[in-house]
Amino acid sequence: MRVIFRSLWFASVFFIVFITFVQGVLAEDVENCFLCHKYSGLGIIDEDGKKHLYYVNSDSYNNSVHQNVYCSECHNDIDRFPHPVAKKVDCATECHLVDPSNNRNFSHEKMIEQFNLSVHGDSKTCQHQDTCNDLPTCIYCHENRVYQPVVSVEEGFIGIAQEIMDRCLGCHENEKWTRFFYNHFTHRLHQRRSSKRMVELCSSCHENEEKMKRHGLEVTGTYRDTFHWQAIKYGDTNAPNCITCHAPVGFFSHEIMPKSNPSSAVHKNNLINTCSNPGGLQQCHPKATGSFAKGKVHPSGVKAKLLNLKIGKIKKNNEVKQGKFETLSSLLAQKAQTELTPKDAFQANALWLIELFYKCLIGGLISFMILHQILDYFATRREHKKEKP
Repeated sequence: MRVIFRSLWFASVFFIVFITFVQGVLAEDVENCFLCHKYSGLGIIDEDGKKHLYYVNSDSYNNSVHQNVYCSECHNDIDRFPHPVAKKVDCATECHLVDPSNNRNFSHEKMIEQFNLSVHGDSKTCQHQDTCNDLPTCIYCHENRVYQPVVSVEEGFIGIAQEIMDRCLGCHENEKWTRFFYNHFTHRLHQRRSSKRMVELCSSCHENEEKMKRHGLEVTGTYRDTFHWQAIKYGDTNAPNCITCHAPVGFFSHEIMPKSNPSSAVHKNNLINTCSNPGGLQQCHPKATGSFAKGKVHPSGVKAKLLNLKIGKIKKNNEVKQGKFETLSSLLAQKAQTELTPKDAFQANALWLIELFYKCLIGGLISFMILHQILDYFATRREHKKEKP
């Protein structure tokens, strides 16, 4: 009897611990999706040979901006287990979370509508499949970002001191809600990307010559030749990135319009305000004038095209030999005749002469220094020889 009683006692303890553990897990994963998606190797290879990884880190997800959103609210086509490949998520879908500002279920629908009217959106201008595929989706620019931890001010990291959180908890007794609200609020106050990462994100599309050609746009790779990029590259926090100019104060990043549209931040009527950036984080050009605002932020598009032709010369050499392409010099000549205005030609020649001058100056200085050191070395040797008895 004693053995049976002891066995029943251990079984009861194990059952209670097991139930407690399961309830803790289910509290975070009520749909039990992590039963499979917790494995880091979970994925498939599609018909095109592209690998798709379906692993989800539960700790990261439960500390992200979507931590309170159920998987099925975004992946609403999943209705059985095991399930087929999920369809593309519609970010305009309404979820169960309540927006405290209007007490309605939260949705990104309004933002999607605004985005679809922008230059990046799936508007009526998207008539061909190739151009539609070029347009960025939500997840191309956005990710399920993880909230930053609460740290002390003295450490200099993102977050507010723990004592401030304690003050919040003094009135708001629900600690889980308070921490979530605090995390979300402070997360939105911080810059989501550094200026360098923002430029790299925009350039991933706008430096693609073929993609820009399909939309009748100029590549912006030569932005990296400008002072703005040099300042960003070396960590100047006051340097403007793409969003600073194309979506400054009073504009919205999801509503970027072409420069021909009067509602665009880079429309000719708005350039003075954009360059002066009143109320913005960066102190740009507060005394900007109309003449100043007419200056080109990006170097000439023709220069970009010629630069791309020059870069592609090595890759196209074999095709040129086979007669598939004309030589680089003839292509440059055609470009100069058909696209370069007299002003562009003057600017290009001036830039070339300045570049040549500095190359000669730097080369001459280095050569002079080397020659000086050599002559000084031999002069020192002669002096030592004279000093010897």
